[in-house]
Amino acid sequence: MSSEHHLPGGLSRPPSGDLWTVDGLEDTPHGRAARLELPDGQTVVVPLGTFPEDVGEGDLLDVTGGPDGLHARRLPELTRARREAAQARLDTLNGPENAADDGGTGEITL
Repeated sequence: MSSEHHLPGGLSRPPSGDLWTVDGLEDTPHGRAARLELPDGQTVVVPLGTFPEDVGEGDLLDVTGGPDGLHARRLPELTRARREAAQARLDTLNGPENAADDGGTGEITL
């Protein structure tokens, strides 16, 4: 199966090389679908069959427009790098240097 897939019509044609994020996978009345976050923050829902079988939440897609419609290609290396960077930020935020003094109770004061 090709790593490049056609997206259905009705979606606005992106400039070459837009990165779209698979925000989530969901069941709809019309079958499984991918919820995509576009660079401007807008989300769209597209049938999952439009993508490679192994597409998953958090994947980055390179979406380009052409005369025959939109094309999506998974970017596994960039996805992995983004996940690692996000985990590093989370680890820093959750590190002991950022822990509030709760007296050892584990309680959160709001």
